[in-house]
Amino acid sequence: MSALLRELATGYVSVAVLLTVGFVLVRAALACMGRLGLHLSARQTLWAGRATLALALLMPPACMSVRGLVPTGPLFSFDRSVVRLTTRLPEPAWSSRPRATEPRPAEAPLSFPVGTAAALVIGLATGVHCARQLRQHLRLIRRLESLPRVRQVGRVAVVLCDSEATAFSTWFPRLAPRPSAWVAVPSHLLEDAAALRMTVLHELQHHRQRDTVLVYVRLAVGALFFWNPVVRAFGQWLATCQELACDEALVSGGKARPHDYARCLLDAALRASGSPPLPAGVTGMAHPTTRRIEMLFQSRPSRPHRAIGLVAAVALTLAPLALWAQSATRGRAVTLAEAKALAQASQREGDIPVVVDEQVVEKLNQLVTTPKGRAFMKKALENLSTHREALTRTLRAKGLPEGLLAVAMVESAVTNMPETSTSPSLAPGVRGAGVWMFIPSTARQYGLQVDTERDERLDVARETEAAVALFSDLHGRYGDWRLALAAYNLGEEKVDGVLSKTGVRDASELARAGHLNDYVSTVQAGLLILRNPHLLD
Repeated sequence: MSALLRELATGYVSVAVLLTVGFVLVRAALACMGRLGLHLSARQTLWAGRATLALALLMPPACMSVRGLVPTGPLFSFDRSVVRLTTRLPEPAWSSRPRATEPRPAEAPLSFPVGTAAALVIGLATGVHCARQLRQHLRLIRRLESLPRVRQVGRVAVVLCDSEATAFSTWFPRLAPRPSAWVAVPSHLLEDAAALRMTVLHELQHHRQRDTVLVYVRLAVGALFFWNPVVRAFGQWLATCQELACDEALVSGGKARPHDYARCLLDAALRASGSPPLPAGVTGMAHPTTRRIEMLFQSRPSRPHRAIGLVAAVALTLAPLALWAQSATRGRAVTLAEAKALAQASQREGDIPVVVDEQVVEKLNQLVTTPKGRAFMKKALENLSTHREALTRTLRAKGLPEGLLAVAMVESAVTNMPETSTSPSLAPGVRGAGVWMFIPSTARQYGLQVDTERDERLDVARETEAAVALFSDLHGRYGDWRLALAAYNLGEEKVDGVLSKTGVRDASELARAGHLNDYVSTVQAGLLILRNPHLLD
């Protein structure tokens, strides 16, 4: 999975978690406040609900930004710091001498992109849902433009709909001078001037509260998280809060008397049972609930500090949860900034330098976050504990850096296996044998016997001596450990040809241009894990 797709998946799951927990928290808090007599007004409840929705949507990207600015330390005590646990290798000295090797053709491993497939499924479902809703809205707008217009209030057109229909309001972004907002009222209200006035005021209040604009946010969230019933319940609750807030605004503002308004609501509720359903996102006056009528006769003083305190409490709860959700979804994934800090903290003078780029980070996360990668590297570290003393002693005797142990980890998981073995290897190209995976021609070139009677590639001590000589020759030839590693896998002829053709000696740049394979990045990722085994914890 690419870094961008991984970050999108992290944000998606984090928002899903925060929406679920935020809705439960705000509803539970409102219930507790009600029992304690600390009631909120309808408009304050709507504001608290919208603020919770905004927190759930904006907090994950905000946390990602903060983590990017502070990559080397946690924001909360339970968050992992990859640098704090960094272990260091002892500092060796090394020397080199020139000789030759044998080419190995590249072959990239294949894997099924499960994350990409899941993203495509969710994206397709979301696109189909949004396209369906958009088509319904466009049909509704064409219908509204064909209805008789009663009056124009700013850019809001008041039109008459069928007598059996329900009053509703809607908005759609359009260029002037065409109206972008509508209020539709049933024609039977022409016979009742008071009911007509209150209905129009109610629907205009939806436009003033930006209900008809913010409804598109709820539609988008509902489409993105179509599988989450809590998100659907959150949207329905916000729709109810919008109606209650409109009712409260009209009655408390003195624009409508409670008894007349209650009669208007009751009449709308009775007619709503036979009216056709409205498209999703369209605010309708008819919500057949007794709570709206009861609220008209309840006095709830406005106490802004209660709503602010409620939202602050929800924010303080969601902030650490957002970081936890990112850690859980990102698994043990490491960002580019974290990998650079990790490499710098664990680098010792004289050892192989790790040049961190996007390819190294991608390989590192494949080894750290995927089940196969983690299993392979855990096996490599476990096997290395058996052979490490012998391998390290030979490397130090020849003055070579201990970081070359990462080559054995990548090639064979430090497993002394024959050429016919089916055990996995992370190295592209032709399979060899032994811990260092020598192919026959290179093994014979460095003094190893490889025939039907004996295969000295399976003699760890002899093969390690040959590998040490090969590494010394390659580094002496190129003067750069990354180019030496590339030649260890691809062969000197291939690397010499690339250097001659391009004139570039930066292994990262050559790999990005496709002139070299990803072997060097894989070894450097393995070296980071060798120096920091806690990444697999």
